[in-house]
Amino acid sequence: MRIEFTTSRSAGYFRAMLAGGALRSARPYTVAAMILIVLGLLGLAAFEGVGVGGFLDWAAFVVAIGLLCWARWRFLVAVRVPASWRVPRRYVIDGDGLWSGTDQASTRWGWHLVGRVEEVPEAYVFYQDDSAMFDVPREPLSVEQDARLRAFLTDRGLVVRPA
Repeated sequence: MRIEFTTSRSAGYFRAMLAGGALRSARPYTVAAMILIVLGLLGLAAFEGVGVGGFLDWAAFVVAIGLLCWARWRFLVAVRVPASWRVPRRYVIDGDGLWSGTDQASTRWGWHLVGRVEEVPEAYVFYQDDSAMFDVPREPLSVEQDARLRAFLTDRGLVVRPA
């Protein structure tokens, strides 16, 4: 089996692939903001928005807005990738392993390095035992190539499982 193609991974591709980690990065700030909003609402109900209690309630809202802005910024930073990651990249998948490269760099994995494979809507994600990963975008694959690759991986004992 040999599958060969060239594609450029888009900013949307990386956003989808990195969204899980980005959300985990932003979650603590979002949770803290929600807690402050609830406390602020409870305080406003108790103090009717006046006095020191009312001031603290409004301050809680301001801090919560700041935390939500910070969480959004953390998410956007986590899914942003350099332009060099989005240049055309050639992929070759064959009996020897996986290869991916651009004019500047390339990576090759023999099949003995692949510990597991996850299939997500955007890609096949290959992992080594130490968590290193190699992604193969699915969008440029034809239906026939996608089926051949899945069968090839299954024959090699690399169970393709959804993430």
